[in-house]
Amino acid sequence: MQTRSGNHAQGIDVSHWQESIDWQKVRAAGKSFVFIKATESSKYTDKQFFNYLKGAKSAGLLVGAYHFTRAAKPADVKAEVDHFLEVINQAGGLDAFDLPFVLDAETKEAGTRANVTATVRSWVDEFKRRTGKFPLLYTYPSFIEGYLDSSLADVPLWYAYYSNVPPVNKSGWKSWEFLQYTSEGTVPGISGNVDLNEYKGSEAELMAVYKKGNSGPGSPGNTHEVPAWKESGRQWLIDQAGISSDWKAEDPVDIGTLGAILAKFSSRTKSS
Repeated sequence: MQTRSGNHAQGIDVSHWQESIDWQKVRAAGKSFVFIKATESSKYTDKQFFNYLKGAKSAGLLVGAYHFTRAAKPADVKAEVDHFLEVINQAGGLDAFDLPFVLDAETKEAGTRANVTATVRSWVDEFKRRTGKFPLLYTYPSFIEGYLDSSLADVPLWYAYYSNVPPVNKSGWKSWEFLQYTSEGTVPGISGNVDLNEYKGSEAELMAVYKKGNSGPGSPGNTHEVPAWKESGRQWLIDQAGISSDWKAEDPVDIGTLGAILAKFSSRTKSS
């Protein structure tokens, strides 16, 4: 994986434990983004989420929201995604956020490596199906080693890595999108410790990718128009090949997706 750089954009992540925050001081200290805890499990909403969101946006930080999963099996996922999206909608909907949404996976309710991996995959896929967007996955080295396998390496990584030694590739992940490098940071405007993070590029690059109105990959603020020929091709595949209408014209087509499309088309042509 890539190393940290003094040129990288700096940010924080917060939950109610930070209590009152002076967001103007946070921005003046050079922090350009924040991930805010929104929900946990299928019922809990962080009591500071809406206040933090309003304050961070008014100070000019790019904002993202994260969900802390407690799902013990794939069947638990839908209720968690339902709750997370309900809270996001109360906060203004998907377009109220700049950064990717985040699945925070760091506890072991799902037990075995196979079941944790399957549960995380189900959460990512359910969120993608419902929103058209990949979430980031927040986790840390020993959790990857013990509970996640390389089948999740297509999910962008927010990596909690507290070491001066450059991070190595881990279970299929060869890079990180965001890096949380300490839980004991100090920032003007916040009393006590706070998690410190950096983006993989400069602040200008962060803004170019994720600031509202720019066409960053995976960004909730991505408002670029899909070319008409792509949309017409999507509609043909829905009508003629029987693919799901949830599939979007701008979605990447990996080998698995292509295989599923061809398999559906082949079965239809054989039966007709």
